[in-house]
Amino acid sequence: MLVGALLYNLRGNMSNKSFEISLTPWQQTVWEAEERFKVVAAGRRTGKSRLAANVLIYKALTCPAKTAKVFYVAPTQGQAKDIMWELIQEIAGDLVANTHKNDCTITLKNGVTIALKGADRPQTMRGVSLWYVVLDEYADIKPDVWETILLPALSDHEGDALFIGTPMGRNHFYELYKDAELGNDEDFSAFHYTSYDNPFLSRNVIERAKKSMSSHNFKQEYMASFEAQGSQLFLEEWIKFSDHAPYDGEYYIAIDPAGFEAHRGKMTKNTRLDDTSICVVKASRKGWYVEDIIHGRWTLAETTEKIFNTCMKYQPVRVGIERGIAQQAILD
Repeated sequence: MLVGALLYNLRGNMSNKSFEISLTPWQQTVWEAEERFKVVAAGRRTGKSRLAANVLIYKALTCPAKTAKVFYVAPTQGQAKDIMWELIQEIAGDLVANTHKNDCTITLKNGVTIALKGADRPQTMRGVSLWYVVLDEYADIKPDVWETILLPALSDHEGDALFIGTPMGRNHFYELYKDAELGNDEDFSAFHYTSYDNPFLSRNVIERAKKSMSSHNFKQEYMASFEAQGSQLFLEEWIKFSDHAPYDGEYYIAIDPAGFEAHRGKMTKNTRLDDTSICVVKASRKGWYVEDIIHGRWTLAETTEKIFNTCMKYQPVRVGIERGIAQQAILD
């Protein structure tokens, strides 16, 4: 699936040199997105590395300044070298001017260098002017590496970034992906693809893996699910739908506080908040009937008022609030 041959008029001893880019449909979708920062959650063998290599070469070829850098960042430099060292050289071909294996750098004929870095050695990435960066397996990279080192380094040239990886539960990668998906920052866009989206990967291979792996591991590794370990306490086949609550039974209310929204210009908790949820369940001999789920982002006063109003309406026999700082604030 060929997107096309890109022609560049490069400074130096090259002119009208063609760089041919072959992308699958999902890779092309990410490539063509206009947002500055792209967050891609994708399953194993989806084609993340090949997309990253093509983008790195393209960005290096179109970099406006030879002094600017293009980085590929993996959790360790060893991983970065294993994944990208040969792949970039294979795709770039005679566009490569020289390489330095000890430093893990590949310089193209226009003078711009692609450097392979390890997030476990953040000091090696300080003090540079970045044009572009790929952060691979971002779930395994500490968020401070992006927030305090790489993002500021992109400021000089208003550079772009690509976050790619397979989920590992609901950690900082999940938060970044959800923020992008919800459109909380116009500079970010989110993409989700499974191993099935790779047209070159045999479906039989995926199906065999599905049979041999646990449900959770298959969903995480092949379906790129952010589902946390142990979140399958309730199986899908247990869930039934009904138009009305059972006649017998008693109400219980469970509250999951996620922090409180800004009040008078100040935040009382983390600025990245999920919704607080108030779940109303009627428990009977036939099972649990979910009567209502009230959710939103509220101040502390609004949260407590909603809890009181819900209790007044349903008269539950028990009310449970998840333990933590937010629980104590509500109880007080």
